[in-house]
Amino acid sequence: MPTIVRPHGRATNLLVKKQADFDTPATGDYVSTLFYSESLAETEGKVDDPVLGVARINNRDQSEKAPDLRKHEGGLTVPMDVNHLGLWLTGLFGDPTSTGAGPYSHVFKSGAESLPYLTLEFEKRAGAVFFQHVGVLLSQLSLSASREGGYKQVELQAMGRNENKLAASGGGSPATQMDRVPMPNFNGALKVDTVEVGSVTAVSFNYNNNPTANDEINGTKYSSGYDLTETATCDGDLTVRYVDESFYDKAEAGTAHSMELIFQISATSSLSFLMPAVRFEKGPIAPIAGPGGMQASVSWYAEQTGSDPMVTATLKNEIESYAL
Repeated sequence: MPTIVRPHGRATNLLVKKQADFDTPATGDYVSTLFYSESLAETEGKVDDPVLGVARINNRDQSEKAPDLRKHEGGLTVPMDVNHLGLWLTGLFGDPTSTGAGPYSHVFKSGAESLPYLTLEFEKRAGAVFFQHVGVLLSQLSLSASREGGYKQVELQAMGRNENKLAASGGGSPATQMDRVPMPNFNGALKVDTVEVGSVTAVSFNYNNNPTANDEINGTKYSSGYDLTETATCDGDLTVRYVDESFYDKAEAGTAHSMELIFQISATSSLSFLMPAVRFEKGPIAPIAGPGGMQASVSWYAEQTGSDPMVTATLKNEIESYAL
């Protein structure tokens, strides 16, 4: 007998589009984009119902539980692609300021009071079933830089309203997918006070919008949306070869320094995260673990200044607009 055709990830496609409001899936033609993996899902747990006086066979076995609220959250791993990443930066920071006539420069700034809700659609079984995620808000972006092979990946965390299973795509007729321009892992560089730092072997970067569910009573088991009332944060760690006491001195002084994480393929194809005010946290410098070289982990966090937001991300590429 012939082998069974089983679903596999290579047959999966991802479409994305901005919604008009939290509850309603996006309409029109979606945008086709790239990803490595996803775990976005709608779940509903159960909670104990300690009601008394119900007829029971015995007094020890568990009885029926009550329904809990619906949750819709999960992760998405996407490529740090110079063209495609602008879609996710738009979700994370809001619409950019775009300039140029090809190449283009897209500037995203942290601290927006309002962010877009997105519809994501995953084709799971080669045109047989589509999972539509409604009201998706990007909550977090994490990445790292180190000298290694392969292409760089970006980790996203998201929250949403609900999930729909569709028999046919709701994404309309997407335009031809943007060209793929992946970023090699080894292309990262770090500048502190505008000077490139050579003693750093690894950098982690984490930006979090810290959204909270809107729990207004609405007659359903779903949230009414997500609020941005909590403080957005940006922090990470550096792994530093011990060559001098410069980072120890910076942490000891407690003063703010500018820091920029740069990923560049060419002068017209790059991504950078500029943080005008970063403080390094004091910790053990160069603990001795044996006769070899010494290195230390230095934690940092970013803050806004009187004239600049906490993070400014600049994306340079051949894409004219990220209107979703």
